Amino acid sequence: MNAIGKNPGSGYGAGLMQIDSQHQGELSQYGIKPGHLLTDACLNIYTGAYYLALAFKKWGVSWEAVGAYNAGFRRTDRQAIRRLEYARKIETIYLAIKRNKNAGQSSLTKN
Repeated sequence: MNAIGKNPGSGYGAGLMQIDSQHQGELSQYGIKPGHLLTDACLNIYTGAYYLALAFKKWGVSWEAVGAYNAGFRRTDRQAIRRLEYARKIETIYLAIKRNKNAGQSSLTKN
């Protein structure tokens, strides 16, 4: 929950959803301080969902939007590559979870 990850160029990511420190100014308008994102898991997840929703609004419900959650919204070739790399990483994890869930369901239905 108290995870802090280094983000090259922008500072750090805080908490479960690794909310980027570049958003501190915007979040402070809502009374959200950096420490809150480290100690309040629900607030951290809600904040992450907010930024993911912004990406979905901009790019639609797509892997590019998922990539934008991590790599940002700038429309440069470098950012596009970073979005794609992150989206592929998340898609791989998602598909593994889905496979394991389906494997578990099929073994349950056999009994």
